[in-house]
Amino acid sequence: MAKPNSRQTLIDYCLRNLGAPVIEINVDEEQLDDRCDEALQFYQEYHGDAVVRNIRKHKITNSTIVTGTVDNTDFAANEKIVGATSGAKATVVTAVTTGGGASATITYNTTDVTGTAFQVGENITGQTSGAVAPISTLTKGDLENQYVDIPTTFLSVNNVFDLNVEGAQGNMFTVDYQLHLNDIFDLGGPYGGGLVNYEITKQYMSLINRNINGIFQKIEYTRHKNRVNFHSSETLDNLGLDKYIIFDGYEIVDPDTFTDVYNDMFLKNYLTALIKRQWGLNLIKFEGMQLPGGVTLNGRQIFDDAKEEIAKLEEEMQLKHEMPPHFIVG
Repeated sequence: MAKPNSRQTLIDYCLRNLGAPVIEINVDEEQLDDRCDEALQFYQEYHGDAVVRNIRKHKITNSTIVTGTVDNTDFAANEKIVGATSGAKATVVTAVTTGGGASATITYNTTDVTGTAFQVGENITGQTSGAVAPISTLTKGDLENQYVDIPTTFLSVNNVFDLNVEGAQGNMFTVDYQLHLNDIFDLGGPYGGGLVNYEITKQYMSLINRNINGIFQKIEYTRHKNRVNFHSSETLDNLGLDKYIIFDGYEIVDPDTFTDVYNDMFLKNYLTALIKRQWGLNLIKFEGMQLPGGVTLNGRQIFDDAKEEIAKLEEEMQLKHEMPPHFIVG
């Protein structure tokens, strides 16, 4: 297939590019898979066409307890629950009992947890209802963890915004509202300062907001953890349960969904060079061995040629395809 649209068709294309099936390419199937993964990883790390700026929303969650058999009566919403071993206390948000008290699913408000965290296996008691039950499973939510998991396809997170429509809109006393009300109609007039002045003012306001009120200053993104940590315990709590936050970052273009990625010219050339290097490396140990008919294997030459091709392609990536770094100016 001249236009690969999957991992296997890409590998097959590269093997034909090296001479298969006329020439036997001495590379194992697992080695081919490894080199394909390596090529895709390099491509996704550096090539500008491999990533796209994307925005994802996330709903803030509370923690959930699933109990064993519930004694006495059912747990009630808005009552306090207490852990017998940990001493942890929290307020029940929702409590659903199933199977005639066989178990209960409790969502508790983590913004007012006191003491240590609840522990699996300990009994919890409702201070108002008197219900008692052991904790079977405990799932901590965003408010208790103080971090939010993000998709593994994200390479970077540029910013995090809270989606608070009430605060962003409808307030006539905000600086944004007053700026639009008084200045935007006169952008072209003698006192408006023009569009340039308006843009500089908006950037200045954004800088003040990020440094004083913005979430971004209170977060830490670690790519290999696939999560955004919030340094301030108030950051998520102030947003509130069931509110949304927005992640702004760069995400990998999934090649299995957008199969045209496999037909990228750089990726095809780079994977061909990686397979060629592996082929040469496999043959080096047979260097100088003479085959029937007087043919001599020269794995060293194949290996050296492939290394040179890879070096040129990686230089080409830096010069032509890699996205420029974002410098902080001013």
